[in-house]
Amino acid sequence: MTEERRERERTSTAEQDKRETSGEEKVLLKQHVKKLQHKLVNQENVFQGFRAKMTLEIREKKKLLRNMEERIEAIESFLGITKKRKTCCVKNGDPLRDAEKSPAGAGEPANLEAAQREKELLLQKMMELERRLDDHERILEELRSRMTDGGREMETTSAGDKGEASAFPGREKELLEQHAKALQQDLEDQEEAFQRFRAQMIEEIREIETAQRQMDERIKILEEILLGYQVAMASALNMTDPICLIENNNELLSVNQEALEILEKISQPVVVVAIVGLYRTGKSYLMNRLAGRNHGFRVGSTVQSETKGIWMWCVPHPSKPDRTLVLLDTEGLGDVEKGDSKNDSWIFALAVLLSSVFVYNSTNTINHQALEQLHYVTELTKLIRTTSSAISGEAEDSAKFVSFFPDFVWTVRDFMLELELDGYPITEDEYLENALKLIPGWNPNIQNSNMPRECIRKFFPKRKCFVFDRPTNNRQQLLHIEELPDDQLDRNFLEQSKNFCSYIFDHAKTKTLSDGITVTGGGLATLVETYLEAINSGEVPCLENAVVTLAERENAAAVQKAADLYSDRMARLLSLPTDTFLELLEVHAACEKEAIAVFMERSFKDDKQEFQKKLVVLIEKIKEDFLLKNEDTSLKYCQAELKKLSEPLMTSISRGTFFVPGGHGLYLNAKNKVEEDYKLVPKKGVKATEVLQSFLRSQEETEVAILQADKALTDGDKAIAVECAKTQAAEREQELLREKQKEEDQKMEAQQRSLQENIDQLKEKMDKERESHLRQQETMLEHKLKMQEELLTEGFKKEAEELNKEIDELKESIEVTKSGGSLNVSRILDVASIALVAVLPGPYKVVGMGVKLLNDAFKKTDNSV
Repeated sequence: MTEERRERERTSTAEQDKRETSGEEKVLLKQHVKKLQHKLVNQENVFQGFRAKMTLEIREKKKLLRNMEERIEAIESFLGITKKRKTCCVKNGDPLRDAEKSPAGAGEPANLEAAQREKELLLQKMMELERRLDDHERILEELRSRMTDGGREMETTSAGDKGEASAFPGREKELLEQHAKALQQDLEDQEEAFQRFRAQMIEEIREIETAQRQMDERIKILEEILLGYQVAMASALNMTDPICLIENNNELLSVNQEALEILEKISQPVVVVAIVGLYRTGKSYLMNRLAGRNHGFRVGSTVQSETKGIWMWCVPHPSKPDRTLVLLDTEGLGDVEKGDSKNDSWIFALAVLLSSVFVYNSTNTINHQALEQLHYVTELTKLIRTTSSAISGEAEDSAKFVSFFPDFVWTVRDFMLELELDGYPITEDEYLENALKLIPGWNPNIQNSNMPRECIRKFFPKRKCFVFDRPTNNRQQLLHIEELPDDQLDRNFLEQSKNFCSYIFDHAKTKTLSDGITVTGGGLATLVETYLEAINSGEVPCLENAVVTLAERENAAAVQKAADLYSDRMARLLSLPTDTFLELLEVHAACEKEAIAVFMERSFKDDKQEFQKKLVVLIEKIKEDFLLKNEDTSLKYCQAELKKLSEPLMTSISRGTFFVPGGHGLYLNAKNKVEEDYKLVPKKGVKATEVLQSFLRSQEETEVAILQADKALTDGDKAIAVECAKTQAAEREQELLREKQKEEDQKMEAQQRSLQENIDQLKEKMDKERESHLRQQETMLEHKLKMQEELLTEGFKKEAEELNKEIDELKESIEVTKSGGSLNVSRILDVASIALVAVLPGPYKVVGMGVKLLNDAFKKTDNSV
């Protein structure tokens, strides 16, 4: 008994020691678990801190890269313009070509193709980096989510373990050990993932910094080129010498092609100042003052006329950097050496047609003789037609000329009189207006004297006068006036010259045609060619024909510019492949809107929307190219990824791994893993489903073979598996068909939006043109009413009454424009929409679809008309 008691005591003591040891181990395990949980929390905080830091750094670097890209784009855009204007050469050489040889451009290619290619590679690299960084940010977010979910799971497991441990005390240590082991594994896995991610992020940042340094170097090089080109452009545009624009040889007017090339390269709107007057009256010297030079247009000191034909000098506008100042110096009128004065009339008419400010230069005073010498103005209605339907030789309504004639400035040189009238001081403008008053009387001489006065008042509603003292009273100095510095010129003359130049710089308007059509340098070149072609063929220059010719040129250029902008914007904004088809269409819509706006801004007189239709077709073609490229990029990427993911499966198939009992199940698991892993691949693009379907179809025969070889399955199991596979294949095909139908629907909606955008912007443009036309009509009416009032004041009641018919017709036209404008716009939009639908591609030409697009578009448009 005693021995048994001792044995029980020993056993009890051992069990007690064991329980105490076990209790201590449990306490240690619990402490270890808590430490592991604390480490997990700390690691999550480290992750979050690192993620926040990386996100901020990446965002800043992306912002910096985009700013650098914009800087490069701005510089290259300017250089692209200057390259186009490169042939603006001068007699002493080509400063742009010289600039390329200068230190600023040393080592650079003659063109920017290499620079452009380098920039595009950098941008592609940056876009790829951004994509990868986005992927890393997504992965980091998934890790964070996984850690959070893991924490919650551990809390749930811990709670369950406690319940299980209370029910089965012997398992508590085992459960704690399992929990600790799981926590330790999670810590190791997440630490490994964190370190891998951290290394990748650091590498990405380094690559971005490398790209940043490369782009910074590119910017420095481009800025050096830019500086050289800016200096060269200033030298090229501010031509060291004028050039003959229209030559007058053997009484035949011809165009100088070299001068036209200069104008062709000026894409800016132009302010054109032309000066006309008798020979030897100092016209050229006055134009040199406008150019800021003493030398330039030839100034003669003999009785022979120095200027022959019309000479041109293109200079930067001193106060309007977005305009180019074009100075035209004309051959002196009334040259005794001419056998035929007919060319005088043509030169006078061309100066009026080409200029936005027409300067008539004379000497001494504005008197009867001076006005008689201005008889050319009375011939304008015979030498110029506003419309092709007008009969040659018959005078047209002066109101038609007012809409496109220039402002009129009369400069009186060597003016020696006092500006007084009836003992009272008057201004220079009042002096001119007094000289233009009609003389009462009906005899032929008086009528002839009044004709120049009447024509100036009719054709030029805006008139200005400047009088000039002699620049110097020293005869010898006058013979070499261009050599004199300003400090040797008369002070009054300097002040008067300054006032004249200031007025031209501040008030000379941009050259426009009827309906406010703005003329660029290239447009001016077209006008010169068109007018000279008419004159030399024995016809009368017609403004309408010139506008049509100019419209053909400018509208074609507008189509190309808009299409280039669309293509460039698409290339910059798209990162191929796009995740969805709709994503590309949304970018297309934004780029198309910009392109249409550019076309609308530059085009005019596209009455039948011929050029707008060309733009629609061109944009559609470029869009289709991007769609195909997007699909091709997606296809190749998806095929490559799927091939990589399916390599283990294909290897197992080739080794016969699945041709064993139970192999079909193993095969399905492996195939499903490939499918699931493929679905997790980011940025697969629009061909993701199609590529997967193609892969799965390619596996159907293999699956059937594996199924038939699986001896672990009954015939019934195999039949069920075959039917299940067929059902899944059919569902996948239906999904693919639904996806393609969705794309077709999205294409249709995009076409509808495109048509609506074209119509909306066309309507907006037409509304603006109608408002401009209305303002023009109101200006004409105001001019007519002012003329009528002046005639009544001067006692010419009959002439004033004769204007009533013209005034009434203008008022009626204004009312028609006001009341009928919306109706006309609606009719034109109706025709334009049908024309635009007709050029839509493929199935959209089908009548039903076209009508639907048209009706939907007009439901919106009619509400705003």
